[in-house]
Amino acid sequence: MKLMVVDDEPIILNGIIRMIQKANTSFIEIVGAADGVDALQKLANFQPDLILTDIHMPEMDGLALIKEIQTLNLCNRFVILTGYGDFAYARQALRYQVIDYLLKPINKEELVTVLTKVEQTIRDEQQLTIEHDLLLLKEHILYNSPIEDMPLKPEQLHTLLPYPYTTIIVFQAYESVPLLTAERLEGVCALLSHVCKKMYTVHSRFLRQTVLIANGVHVPTDEEFQRACGDLFDTKRILGSGYCIGVSVRKNDNDNLRDLYIEAMAAMLFNRYFSNSSMTIYRPESENIHSDYNNLVQYIEHSLAQQISIEQIEKDIQSILPHFSGNADCNNKLREQFLICVGVYLQSVGLTPESIWGEHAATKLFSPSSTPLENISVSEIIAQLVRYARSTDHHQPHTQAIDKIVAFVEQNYKLDLSLDAVADHVQMHPNYISMLFRKEMGLTFLHYLHTFRLTKAKQIMQENPEWPINTIAELVGYENPRHFFKVFKKFENITPGQYRLGNSS
Repeated sequence: MKLMVVDDEPIILNGIIRMIQKANTSFIEIVGAADGVDALQKLANFQPDLILTDIHMPEMDGLALIKEIQTLNLCNRFVILTGYGDFAYARQALRYQVIDYLLKPINKEELVTVLTKVEQTIRDEQQLTIEHDLLLLKEHILYNSPIEDMPLKPEQLHTLLPYPYTTIIVFQAYESVPLLTAERLEGVCALLSHVCKKMYTVHSRFLRQTVLIANGVHVPTDEEFQRACGDLFDTKRILGSGYCIGVSVRKNDNDNLRDLYIEAMAAMLFNRYFSNSSMTIYRPESENIHSDYNNLVQYIEHSLAQQISIEQIEKDIQSILPHFSGNADCNNKLREQFLICVGVYLQSVGLTPESIWGEHAATKLFSPSSTPLENISVSEIIAQLVRYARSTDHHQPHTQAIDKIVAFVEQNYKLDLSLDAVADHVQMHPNYISMLFRKEMGLTFLHYLHTFRLTKAKQIMQENPEWPINTIAELVGYENPRHFFKVFKKFENITPGQYRLGNSS
């Protein structure tokens, strides 16, 4: 943890720093500043978790320093140090949400007690931050919410995934089989813990998936994956029932975690339709499946949105085929690649091939032994898929569905909303909600949610100019003030403090 100590008396400043260093606290990185001006300069390159500051200093006193730091959102935890037992300062400090107020000469036990209390608070907040960041990652990876619409910075992803290699394991539950239990997941994690130092799990009842995100210094071997996962599943399972596993690993590339998930999904579906094993690991030589998948999704969504005729689809398909590996004659490799992309798409919107073609036809269609698309052409597969999607579209008009979602957001924006929470309320698949927002409103659901919250935040700042930024952040649904600051800066191009100053002037 990082700490800054601000005091204009060098002997006292160095004494406090030595006192903390000898106390064996979690504050390992400590920076001293000679006064308020010096502190602001050093804060440009050092963002502490806590600031201990004297009140009486030349040029800028401690309370003015705290106010400026809060405006710039450089730190939100402060302890006041002063040689004056003046409760007027304490009262003013409370308005700035200062944690504590210590009198000089500093009592070591009192200081350590305060630091210990702050340490626990920081740990609790860090855990909440991890949970929040995981929720954002889930919506990005599983539901394709754009990462640029999220208050997720590269340093946050690096904190979650600091090691060189990231693995995504998709556990797919079919039919009436429940999602994996916490005990089973703990067993998997325990067997991978020697190579994967950080592990997180996310679940989606809509996709019937449990996704394990693991990060480590080495790539687990096939045997290690098999040992961790193989005892969970019966390799003689019936198609369409039980569990399947897909795995993908790559050297850290946090900007492409969604691609890593698509690869794991492709491996899982290859496992299900084209392999007899219970688990498949994605191989780089399988081509860039996520690029092919994205081309297919764009065409399907375009066909649905523009009401493209089945005849037109037959013509258009020639422009789709070159995006898939293989040649225009639809050899086995192309057929396999194409059907896996279809399977990934269906899985992402909560469907299976059996729901469209029926179990017998789907089994035949996806069978590795059947001749290459002799009985059903690529264009016919897409046409049937589009026809099914149209026939099962929600009966309520799109505008009515959007109105229902917007009304839910307006009533609950103060809560920690997610696509899953909204989907549960309106009984729609998260991916369907995403598609609706892009089509009807020209922006993503997250973009709309942030815009609505920021409008409320600006209104509160105008009506209550003295309220702390942290309080306003909580009132509009941001538990972590730093998330609020990042979102505000991203969408408004200024900080909340700068907005307030400009509005007051």
